Amino acid sequence: MHVHPRKLDKLKKRLQQVLKQQDLDAHRAVIQQLSSELAIDTVDCAAALLCIGQPHLFRNHREQEEPKVQAQPIQSPNCRNVRYRLDVGTSHRIDQEQLLAVLIEESGVDRKRIARVDMRDTYTLIDLPDGMPADIFQLLSEATVGDHKLNIKRVKPNRRKFREIKTSY
Repeated sequence: MHVHPRKLDKLKKRLQQVLKQQDLDAHRAVIQQLSSELAIDTVDCAAALLCIGQPHLFRNHREQEEPKVQAQPIQSPNCRNVRYRLDVGTSHRIDQEQLLAVLIEESGVDRKRIARVDMRDTYTLIDLPDGMPADIFQLLSEATVGDHKLNIKRVKPNRRKFREIKTSY
């Protein structure tokens, strides 16, 4: 695994800022206590905390050699999709693969039928096939990714936009 250079630079700047502006005595005491109770070195404790706090700092060799391109699935013309909003996003330390895995496992939908996935900071917009049964919808509403509930909701289409397009002809 290799460190993402930009992420490392950003982390260095944040560390320098915290070191200049914060009193870290209480934090040092917690590190000492954790290290002592777990019988580990303070560097190992700091490394584990970095792993928890910065899970995407590293990339594996495959990512380095071959940049990952997110291909959009090709939808058949007769397949209608509906947009949904999920109450999980990038700030919840969840990536797209984790989210898709839960959606596929819980709903049984074919991965190829999941259209656009737009992960934002605190939520995600996703296009799923129309006609989702109520029991599957309920399962997805209750499903969790990490410790966060999906709380799926159907997004209503923006009718104003539709009217503007319709009347402009």
